[in-house]
Amino acid sequence: MTATEVNASYFRPDYAACRDYFLTLAKASGGELLRADNPAPGPDGIALSTEFLRLGRRDAERALILVSGTHGAEGFAGSAIQCAWLEAAGEATGAASLPDNMAVLLVHGLNSFGFAHGRRVNENNVDLNRNFIDHEAEHPHNEGYAQIGEAMAATALDGPVRVRADAALERLRAEMGQLNVMRAIGGQYDASEGMFYGGRVPVWSNRALREFLPEFLPHVKLAAYVDIHTGLGPSGYGSPMCYHHKGTEAYDLARSWWGKDMTAAASKINHGKSGHGAMEALAPAQVVCLTLEFGTLPFAEVLAALRDEHALWWHGKERDGSAIRKAFKAAFYRDDPEWQGKVVERGLQIAADTIAGLRDL
Repeated sequence: MTATEVNASYFRPDYAACRDYFLTLAKASGGELLRADNPAPGPDGIALSTEFLRLGRRDAERALILVSGTHGAEGFAGSAIQCAWLEAAGEATGAASLPDNMAVLLVHGLNSFGFAHGRRVNENNVDLNRNFIDHEAEHPHNEGYAQIGEAMAATALDGPVRVRADAALERLRAEMGQLNVMRAIGGQYDASEGMFYGGRVPVWSNRALREFLPEFLPHVKLAAYVDIHTGLGPSGYGSPMCYHHKGTEAYDLARSWWGKDMTAAASKINHGKSGHGAMEALAPAQVVCLTLEFGTLPFAEVLAALRDEHALWWHGKERDGSAIRKAFKAAFYRDDPEWQGKVVERGLQIAADTIAGLRDL
């Protein structure tokens, strides 16, 4: 087998198979494993869960936190990278080489509902990567989404209603420009049945992450938080997008670990990313956060798939949605060994660079 074929073999076709594979490797790793049960219903009666696995010492002061499935349907790439790293750990090239003062914490399927149901959002229609804000404060108002949201979240899959929504969306996109469209989809807190909804309270996955991070890393002083996503950027390439602003210590650390092509764009696009929850849960530790985003299809095709899936979920229960669900999955997961190989290789590279960076400080 070629290296690409070997790397592609870490992918599994659905949530249940991904979880089973991860659990098999996790149990063989000898690490500390906890399975947090999500009470939401899974498809065909399967139970849902998020797994927390720590390799390395409980009293470690430095840690890499590697997260998959924050946006559920994007979980395939992150799960494959986590499984590849675990297999390497079993071959004494991963965990066995960790310094005494370092741990790696793998969080598998953070949004298990979306992962299992083939949705980007969770059981409450919440975009989890918009939910980690202060819900006691006034929720942000996204004027861009207020302009474009009704047309984007079409209430029909086809027919005159959909035609009018599509025409309105195209007109608004032309008027607003691409950057403002990206800001518009960066999270909204007013339309609970709309797209990119951040929720009004901390959802289950949010609470689980905040609870178990400090339990697994009670002595950590410096952590790197890498959240794996798909759907934006060059196909097969993992674009490193830092949370932190230029000129800060956290940004300088991130750039030393993740390279000159790292951007700070993610910090300007949306509120409430999961890493913000990690920063708060592990305070006063310093947590340096990265979104590792693997491209799949052109943005217009990804957005079209998001709109169709949203309309199917809310307004197409009686329809045969198999084609829409297939297209939606393809927007976030490519059934292509070359793409899969690139994802695993890049993910392992980022993990290795992060461990080396933490070690050498």
